[in-house]
Amino acid sequence: MIEEPTAPRNDFFLKLASEADMPTALAAFYHQDTETTVDSETGEETVINVGDPYLVQHTKDYAIDVVGVIYRPTGNMLTDADGNAYPEQAPLSGWHVNVRLVGEARRVDVEAADAVYGVIPNSPARVFL
Repeated sequence: MIEEPTAPRNDFFLKLASEADMPTALAAFYHQDTETTVDSETGEETVINVGDPYLVQHTKDYAIDVVGVIYRPTGNMLTDADGNAYPEQAPLSGWHVNVRLVGEARRVDVEAADAVYGVIPNSPARVFL
């Protein structure tokens, strides 16, 4: 029997310990603006960083959805000041980020992050449409 090849994944679910881990976990998707200065006497160019690095959340090659903390019902019901019942919510551990690849240009970067932080949720709280 010949097995059909499976299509490579395009959606990845990452679970970091906290928001502070994003620059490390997603380093390949951060950008640092720079300025180049030229020494008027020597003509030597110097490149300096300007501002803080920032996450580039979408390009033609990928989209990053920073979900953050996910809350799930505990099974308990609470009542607000107006007498309305609502489900109690509790945070799940971790800081959650979804990545969708469009094509293959950034697959190595996404799969590297997935190898360390990837999870396969039974019931994702948020997905790409």
